[in-house]
Amino acid sequence: MEATREISTRMGIREYFETLMDVMRSPVRYFERVAEETGSRRALIFLMISALFYCSVSMTYFFENSLAMGMVMMLNALLMPAFGAVITFILIGMTGQERVPFARIFNIYAYASGAVMVISWIPGLAIVMEPVRAVLIGVGLHKAAGVGKLRAAALIVLTAVVLLLFFWSAAPIIVELKQLFH
Repeated sequence: MEATREISTRMGIREYFETLMDVMRSPVRYFERVAEETGSRRALIFLMISALFYCSVSMTYFFENSLAMGMVMMLNALLMPAFGAVITFILIGMTGQERVPFARIFNIYAYASGAVMVISWIPGLAIVMEPVRAVLIGVGLHKAAGVGKLRAAALIVLTAVVLLLFFWSAAPIIVELKQLFH
């Protein structure tokens, strides 16, 4: 008989490390449980703790305690999973699949990104951990959102393409704004 675990919105240090280990040890089982979560509070707290760790370690070792760079990294660590979730949510809606709540998609991105952030601050591992994040998101889309494996892979690729196109399109605007303020 398998013990059932109650899904709690509580996220202390112990729960954080349990969640981190569960996501990395058995993502299939973990993301099956994510489908039962209501709301995104727990996932957001998990993401915030991981982002805080990632930014503080990166800032200390690589950016000489630059507060500005730390703020940029923190915003990036928190907003990119949300932005990716928004794009995936829109793409799921466009593909005609049954409606999946945004909170569930956000939770998938938050848990996958938070789990990877703990390791990706190490030089050279960030590039290796991006495919791991993509696999975790794919597993999450399949198990928690009920998306087929092929469709999950296509959604990940399409989300990455849309993100790249967005930032390539935004780059000239940022350059113009930078010149405007100098």
